[in-house]
Amino acid sequence: MTKTASEMKELVEEYIKITNVKYEDQTEKIKQKSDLVDWQFHVGTNVIVSKNSNREDRIHVNVNMRFPPEDSKLLISKNPSFSKTIMEVSEICTICNIGHQWIKDGEIIAGLAIFSHIDEQNLNRISFHNVWDNVARVSGHVQKILRSNFSSFSSKNNLTDETTGKTMYG
Repeated sequence: MTKTASEMKELVEEYIKITNVKYEDQTEKIKQKSDLVDWQFHVGTNVIVSKNSNREDRIHVNVNMRFPPEDSKLLISKNPSFSKTIMEVSEICTICNIGHQWIKDGEIIAGLAIFSHIDEQNLNRISFHNVWDNVARVSGHVQKILRSNFSSFSSKNNLTDETTGKTMYG
């Protein structure tokens, strides 16, 4: 049976509550800025779970990494380590069936989004937490790739927090 956007929101909120991770329902805040999102939860410090208005059939789980200016200076196309990093990040995301997108602020790489989705017909507690765990795991691997390719890469990205370390099992 097809789930409505509000039914999906209620289910997801229950699945988030199970983990005891702090979260915020940002639906009203997002609605003031855009009508492209039906609802959105900000979970922990860097996980966003949302339902886009243009996709009735799925929800999205994103981990957004923002880089401090000292790290962004390393992420330039002329740096051979950056080319290597791009290839390694792409490979791990492809292997794990996770999407990724480098976030630019003008010419500067300001961050990286790691994301996946859950189809509405498969939305249950296990599939939700499997996708969350997979996105979190890939985010952790990406952090290791960044640190191994850039010896001075900062760890200020909050990826070791409760959000990505928490699984459905606590």
